Amino acid sequence: MEIDLKKKSFTENFYDKDFIKKFLGGPGFGIDYLMQWKSYENDPLTEKNPLIFMNGLLTGTSYPCSGFYSVSARSPLTNIYGEGLSGGFFAAELRKTLNGMIFKNKSDSPVYLIIEDDHFELKDASELWGLTTDKTIQELQNKLGKQFKVACIGPSGEKLVNLASIINDHHRAVGRTGMGAVMGSKNLKAIAVKSTKKIEYFDDKKFNEISRIIFKAFKESPMAEILRNLGTNNIDYFERLSDVPHKNWTLHKWRGVNDISGAIVLEKLHVRNKPCFMCPFSCGREIEITEGPYKIENAAGAEYETTAAFGAMCLLSDVEAIAYLNDLCNRYGVDTISTGCTVAFALDCYEKGIITQEDVGFPLEWGDADAIIKLTELICKKEGIGEILGNGSRKASEIIGKGSEELLSDIKGLEAPMHDPRAIFPLGLQYATSNRGACHGRGYANDQYSGFTGFNDILKITKEKRIRDRTSDDPQFARDIAITQNLSEVVNSLGICKQTMTSGTQIVEDLFDKILKSIYYLTSITFSLKELLKIGERIFNLKRFFNTKCGITRKDDTIPPRLRFALERGITKNKVLTIDNMLEEYYKFRGWDENGIPTINKLKELNINNY
Repeated sequence: MEIDLKKKSFTENFYDKDFIKKFLGGPGFGIDYLMQWKSYENDPLTEKNPLIFMNGLLTGTSYPCSGFYSVSARSPLTNIYGEGLSGGFFAAELRKTLNGMIFKNKSDSPVYLIIEDDHFELKDASELWGLTTDKTIQELQNKLGKQFKVACIGPSGEKLVNLASIINDHHRAVGRTGMGAVMGSKNLKAIAVKSTKKIEYFDDKKFNEISRIIFKAFKESPMAEILRNLGTNNIDYFERLSDVPHKNWTLHKWRGVNDISGAIVLEKLHVRNKPCFMCPFSCGREIEITEGPYKIENAAGAEYETTAAFGAMCLLSDVEAIAYLNDLCNRYGVDTISTGCTVAFALDCYEKGIITQEDVGFPLEWGDADAIIKLTELICKKEGIGEILGNGSRKASEIIGKGSEELLSDIKGLEAPMHDPRAIFPLGLQYATSNRGACHGRGYANDQYSGFTGFNDILKITKEKRIRDRTSDDPQFARDIAITQNLSEVVNSLGICKQTMTSGTQIVEDLFDKILKSIYYLTSITFSLKELLKIGERIFNLKRFFNTKCGITRKDDTIPPRLRFALERGITKNKVLTIDNMLEEYYKFRGWDENGIPTINKLKELNINNY
């Protein structure tokens, strides 16, 4: 559905099986539309930049963990391709009526969209404007009914904070790359959807039979037990792998990790598990703090990334304060990874005298919960120094100057996530070449080379290869990174959770064969695994092609200063992360030229030379 917010008009767009064969769905569809609309020519926060919500091919079906949708646009944070994914229940409800929505232009005043079966209506949102995400969802469900699933922005998206996210189902976020700011720039506050329709299958009985087999295997797996108990917050485990960054990437270990682990959250804060649609892992959780300065209720438990960003990166060992910060970010609608990393950057700047108490308004100290919360509030509200920091750490550094660029951990403007590539050099290559900037969710290097061996069917990794020194710039790693990046594009475009890959390929026999059969029983389209990975390669290359139109070249596929900072102790002692040899081989394997530009022959091979 194409929705013109200025004209308040709705136009149905239809696609055929050939489009599915080319892009599957989700961000695959999204990048094709962005290229067709030449979004790379438009400023991210102008009305000419379309905002694209897309369900994956399997979204909303009985396939396990199929509750995901994507949102894509040119990013105000990075100024290149932007994309976020979210689970929950919103996408599954939307899927019964629409596969996606393309929002164009800008409404003259705040609006929200109601979708109820075949009824579409834009309504005045002036009474919702200024409300936090939790209040927005509550107000809409009180007005329309609890059956409606809602995705919305908070005050940060309204104020065009570059770190702004989109929140759905209270606890789930399209977090990264500032898609909430793009939504705010269009005066679009929320989308509320309810449908009584059913998804059509080519063979629903056989589809559901495969889904039951996979669901049961996932639910009974050891991994599911861990995720049900601890969620994704396995920070103490990652600490043993030297995989957790501390004090803005400058310490190899930190004793406070044990105070903010998933086990501590389970003991002190946990109320109940909150699974996404059709999820047997149930890693989401609801928490509450009943007394004290961080009192919250019906709040989401902090994921690993949030815990590390506000905890280890800022040396904050108060688990209740981290929970409060996570809830604050969700309510205002900002990305917890980029926000936590930007706060850590500010703490680093303060310690080095680059910014002062006069600049901030109060002293900043590592681990000071009150100061970290105040600074985060300023970012969320776009007030004081928060107006500068809300641009993201790279753009903030450009404003601050004074050598602050040496303290950055971003790639292409996106702050690096909370897995340390100094412990796994191939992860550095994945970060450097990811299309939306530093990203652990667009590839599987961290899983593959920290001991996980579930992709043998695809990578043909031998025992000898697995034990090869992963803190080396070995060109042989390049192929593995490229292939798992392609696989990640497939998974995201199917609309299924990453956990189904990182856990599933060890648990379910012939999982990839079952995925291929599921696609067939849903659509009647037959794929081989090779063809499926070729689709992933096509999507990845098209995103890169988009980025080259935005000016991205080899110079941008690099490691930032803080990730090159050699630690003095631990497993990674004196290891200086380098990817130069891997990058050369990576470009060759990808079929790109020496500047990282996809060649004409590669674009023709992938049938993406018609833009």
